[in-house]
This record gives sequence, structure tokens and C-alpha cells, in this order.
Amino acid sequence: MNNFTKLFAIFLVFIQIAFSQAIQSNPVSIAAQQLCKKTRYQALCISTLSLDPRSKTSSVQEFAGIAVDATTKKVKEMQQYLISVLRKIRLREDFERYGTCIEEYGAAIDRFLPAVVAALKAKKYSVAMSQMNEVVSKPGYCEDQFAGKSPLTGRNKAVHDIADMTTDIIKTISTN
Repeated sequence: MNNFTKLFAIFLVFIQIAFSQAIQSNPVSIAAQQLCKKTRYQALCISTLSLDPRSKTSSVQEFAGIAVDATTKKVKEMQQYLISVLRKIRLREDFERYGTCIEEYGAAIDRFLPAVVAALKAKKYSVAMSQMNEVVSKPGYCEDQFAGKSPLTGRNKAVHDIADMTTDIIKTISTN
């Protein structure tokens, strides 16, 4: 066996060990994996669901609740960040931009996300998707305030993607 072959064999063993440890430390149910394959954000879906211990024993319908909880957390984090930035702003124009973003995210927290939860409990999936689409739109409204020069693009994208993933999950359970 030459040195290259030995190194390659060691590399393969290392990959197998790392992969098996990752699966063991971050287990997600087969149902969650199958559900996440139906979303446009498979990796985000799996990581989001695997972070919540409820996902190990959840039904497909309960995954939607977990996703809404994760979205709510992300939206609240964004709003808190915006408030912290707003406190440091001196220019009126920036104050208005950030203020609009805070209002948009506030509407998601106070109105749309609670409506999604209520609609899911009532198994009114089309209503839940409609309300969730409102949440998906909030980062875009915030971005629009900065006319293409937003310092919030990465954070807005993170909120958009988790909200859109949640919409995908609700859509998937509505067709089952």
C-alpha cells in the first residue's frame, strides 16, 4: 500500500466517524427528514427541527408548530436588534428607516404569527399559509427602506428564509 492509499483510507475512516457523530449528536426523526425534503430549505429545515427536542417525537402537524416557534424567535431577535440599533441613530432618515422595520416586524409578532398559531390549531391551513406569507414579506419591506443599500440584508434574509420554510411546511401538511 503506497502512502497516498494509506492517507485516503485514513481520510475515509475520519469522514465516517465525523458523519456518525454528527448524526448521533443532532438526531432528527425520519418523519422530519421526509418533511424537510419537501421544502425549498432542506438544510435549514433539518437544523431548525433538530434543535427542538420536541421534533424527535412529533407528528407532521406538530412540526409546523415547531417551525412557527422558531420563526417567532428569529423575528423577535431581529426586532430586538433593530431596537438596539435605533437607539444609536442620529440621522432622521435612518431613524425613519429603522422605525419602519421595527413596525413591520412588530406586526409580524403581534398580529400575523399569533394568527398562524390559531389557524394551525383550528386546522385552517390556507389561513395559516396566508398569515405566514405576511410574515415572509416583512424582511422585504424592511429591505425596501434602504433602497438597495441595506445594512440588514443578511439578517433580513435569515428571517425571510425561516419564515418561508415554515410556509413550505404548512403547505406540505395542508396537502396531506
